[in-house]
Amino acid sequence: MRRTQKRCFSRKVGILPTSVTDNGLKLELADGQRWVVRPVDDRAASIVAELGKVMRLGQGTAGKELWAAVYDEPDEFDRQNTESPSTVVCRLDAPTDRESQVRQLQRIDTAITREALVGGGLLLHAALAEYQGSGFILAAPSETGKSTACRRLPSPWRSLSDDRTLVVRVQGGRFRAHPWPTWSRFRNGGPGGSWAVEQAVPLRAMFFLMQSSSDRLEPLNATQATALIVHSAWDLQRIALKLAEADPAFVPLCSEGVVAAKALASAVPAYSLRISAGGRFWEEIAKVLPVGDLPKPDDCSRLPGPVSAESLMARDSERMVYTGTSMSPTLQEPDLLEVRPYGAGRVRPGDVVCFRSLENDTKVAHRVIDVGPEGIRTRGDNRQTDDPWVLPKGDIIGRVVTAQRESKRRVVPGGRRGALALRCARLGRGSRRLVGSLPNALYDVLAGLGPLGRLLPASLRPRLVRFAVPYRFWSHGFTGTSYRVFLKLLMGRRTIACYDSRRKRLDIRRPFHLFVDEHTLMQAVLPAMRLEA
Repeated sequence: MRRTQKRCFSRKVGILPTSVTDNGLKLELADGQRWVVRPVDDRAASIVAELGKVMRLGQGTAGKELWAAVYDEPDEFDRQNTESPSTVVCRLDAPTDRESQVRQLQRIDTAITREALVGGGLLLHAALAEYQGSGFILAAPSETGKSTACRRLPSPWRSLSDDRTLVVRVQGGRFRAHPWPTWSRFRNGGPGGSWAVEQAVPLRAMFFLMQSSSDRLEPLNATQATALIVHSAWDLQRIALKLAEADPAFVPLCSEGVVAAKALASAVPAYSLRISAGGRFWEEIAKVLPVGDLPKPDDCSRLPGPVSAESLMARDSERMVYTGTSMSPTLQEPDLLEVRPYGAGRVRPGDVVCFRSLENDTKVAHRVIDVGPEGIRTRGDNRQTDDPWVLPKGDIIGRVVTAQRESKRRVVPGGRRGALALRCARLGRGSRRLVGSLPNALYDVLAGLGPLGRLLPASLRPRLVRFAVPYRFWSHGFTGTSYRVFLKLLMGRRTIACYDSRRKRLDIRRPFHLFVDEHTLMQAVLPAMRLEA
C-alpha cells in the first residue's frame, strides 16, 4: 500500500527518500489509535518536523497513515489518494509566512482530532491539570481565566495544557485526557511551546469555570454537563458551521459528537467552579477529586454511570450527586451526598440509604421504612407508597451521612432522629405554604397603588444596566471576537430582573414588581438590546 501511495504522489510532487517517508512521526492515543504522520514532499517535510517538536513525537512505522503534502491541484490530489481506507490525506498550502505555517500545522491537528471524534473522543476548549495521578479539566470560554488558573496551581498540582484537551474513551467506558497544543501561542510572535500529547492521564472530574468574588463548587447533573461539553467541543463547533452551510456529510459526525458528549457527562463528574482572583480554588477541587487507582470494572458501587431523574450519579466511593424530587424536602437537586458504607453496622429504620434500583439498575437514595426478616423496605420522602421491592443488606451501598448544597454542608440524621427530622421538615413546609398564601391579598392591594419606586431614595430606585460580554468565534478558518448583550435590572447592588431574549421580556422577581413600571421599562429595553456592543 505504501508503494501505491508513492506512485500516486510521484506524478506531481516527486518522492522523498525512503528514510524520510518510512520513518514518520508516531502518535499513539490512549484509546489504541496509532498514527504515523508522513510528509510527501520537501515542502511538507519542514511542517511535519515542526509538528513533531510541538507534540514531542518520536519516529515510528506502525499505525494509520496520515500523508501530508503541499499540493497545487486539490481535485487531482483528492481523486488520487482516496484508494486506501487506512490512509488519511491532509492537503497543505505552501506557507508564505509564520501565520500560514501555523494554519498548516492546525490542518494536520484537525485531521487527527476528527478521526478521534469518530472513535468517541472529543477535543475540548479546556485546560488539563493533574493532581496525585488524577486528571481534571478546567473548561471555560476565552478570556475567562483558564490559563491564569493553571498558572496559579501550586506544587504538587501540575498543569499539562492551558487551552485544549483531547479526551478519548478507553476500555471499561472510562476516559483519559491528552494535553493538546495551543496554536495561538505561535501567532503574532508568541512564545510557542511544546506538549507531551502522548502522556494521557485518567480523567476524574470536569470543572466549568465562572469568575466570582469567592471560590465555590456546585455539582452539575448529566444533562447540564452534556450541554456544556458540546459547547466546549472544538470539532463540534466546526461541524455546526459546516451544517449551517448545508453540507450533509457532517451530519453523522455531529451525531457522533453529541453521543460522545453524553457518554463523557455520564462517566465523569462535572461541577460548576466559581473562582476568585486571589482565592485558593484548588482546595475546592481537592474536596471532590478522586485520587489513587481507578476502581475495578466489576466494582459497581464505585463506578459512575447513566442516571435517571430519580437516581444518583456515582462520583467515587464516598460522594454522589442527587437528582430528582423523590426525597424532597430532605434532599434537593443537586445536593452533593457523602455515602458511608455500613460494613458490619446495622441498617435502621429512618436511615437514608443509597442502593441500586432493582427496576433499572440506577443508584437511588431513599429512606428505610422497615427492616424485617424478609429484607429492607424503602420509600422516598416525597412519596406516599413504599418502593415495590425488598432489599437484602448486600444491595445497600451505604448510608447518606451528609448533604452539601453550594458551600453549606449539613448532617443527614438516621434512625429515630432521621424519622423525627422528616416529620419536622414536613410540618415546616406545610406552615410555610400556609403563611405564604396570606400576603397575596395585601400584595394585590399594594400593586393597585402603582409603582412604589418613586418613594425610594435615588440610590435604591430600579435602574437598567447593560453588559456586553466578549467571546471568540471560529468561522471559515478564521477567528474573531463578538459580543453578547445582557440586560439586568438592579436595585442598589441587588439584581431583581434579567432580560429573557428568547421570550423578549424581563423576569422580575417578586415582590419587586411593586417598585417597577413594567410598561415604561420595556420601552427602554428593546432599544438597548438593538445597540451594537
